[in-house]
Amino acid sequence: MVISLEDAITILNKWKKESANILVVAESPFQHSIRGIEGRGVRWHIGQHVRVSQVSFSGDEKICNPVIIDLQGSAGNFLSLSIFHSRIVYGEPREASEENKDEAIATTVSALSIFLSEAAFHFYELRQP
Repeated sequence: MVISLEDAITILNKWKKESANILVVAESPFQHSIRGIEGRGVRWHIGQHVRVSQVSFSGDEKICNPVIIDLQGSAGNFLSLSIFHSRIVYGEPREASEENKDEAIATTVSALSIFLSEAAFHFYELRQP
């Protein structure tokens, strides 16, 4: 389901508070874009286990990137993502396709995808082992 930026901030802050184990997967161009299907150029994707360390929000509409998400990997590395104009989708494992539903239910609690103009970031809240 498509959600607002404010709803995404609420979810990210919940994950921060709970110190949730998150798998973030980034791809560009994301596979469902026209360029991702037909375009030329470099295609990449990368994944990493992280925890949300900070969510900064500016309510000032004049700022181009009002939300900054800081993530910390297990090896101490950091990823910082700035978002403003984006499409945000939230989902739960029971909503996964039939072919992926069993694995999604067994491994994830929820998913949050942020689609920017040239890339997509997929956050999967992982079940505790």
